[in-house]
Amino acid sequence: MDSRSTDSEIYQYTDFRTFLKSHAEKKRSENPHWSLGVWARQLGLASTAVLTNVLNAKRNPGRGIEQKFLDYFKFNSNEKDYFQDLIRLEKVRLDPRLSVALMEKMGKTNPHGSFQLLDDQTFSAISKWYYYAIREIIGLEHFKEDLDWIQKNLEFKVTKRDIKKAISDLLKLNLIYRDNRGHLKSTDKTLKTQNDIASEALKRFHEHMLENAKESLRKTDVLERDITGRTFNLKEENLPKLKQYIREFRDNVCKLFEETPGTRTYQLNIQLFPLSKRMKGE
Repeated sequence: MDSRSTDSEIYQYTDFRTFLKSHAEKKRSENPHWSLGVWARQLGLASTAVLTNVLNAKRNPGRGIEQKFLDYFKFNSNEKDYFQDLIRLEKVRLDPRLSVALMEKMGKTNPHGSFQLLDDQTFSAISKWYYYAIREIIGLEHFKEDLDWIQKNLEFKVTKRDIKKAISDLLKLNLIYRDNRGHLKSTDKTLKTQNDIASEALKRFHEHMLENAKESLRKTDVLERDITGRTFNLKEENLPKLKQYIREFRDNVCKLFEETPGTRTYQLNIQLFPLSKRMKGE
């Protein structure tokens, strides 16, 4: 097979699905007759649907499928371990402690040192949407430090156990504090997201918020939300300028409308992503 991975390829990835999809895109560009069906047969899978479900995150690869990928790519020993850890990372994605421990291990084996140390409390605070929500809810004029009250006033489901841990973690990270009367207050502290573990945590946060936005589309009255979109063409050299404009718009919205204390907590999402591929030759 011509599928052998090089040391410079697999270690560039922190998500096994992105690696697999990149491989598929490369094969398609090299051979217009190549398809997922061809790949599924090369892998020895029962059907193309099995491969498609793995790529589309509808299922994680079990040991059998994992071994087929290992055989196909002909990884060396270190690459094999790294690829398997990427799959494990996806399987433990809901457990911050295991995720961080696994990424620390991967940082030691990755020749590029992509993964850097990040404790599980910080990982949780960055990756879980309700940490930010609770931090903001504290600033509502009718806030009550009561687990039942907080759970009831969150639009999306969170257990009281998770709420309690979130408050504890936020206090330890100095993202909230208690004033001289013992009342919870928010601080101005922010968390850095420069390293790969933080970036992975941030991706998970946005995944959660996108899921909340999707649910809100159905459950929230149109008078209480604004979910709209525009499709347009853009010259790619203007993309950095557009992203800066969006950042300034987002910051200006907060400066103009954020109130402490407020009466309700909102999430502002702005999505910008390509719908077409790069033109060949660019």
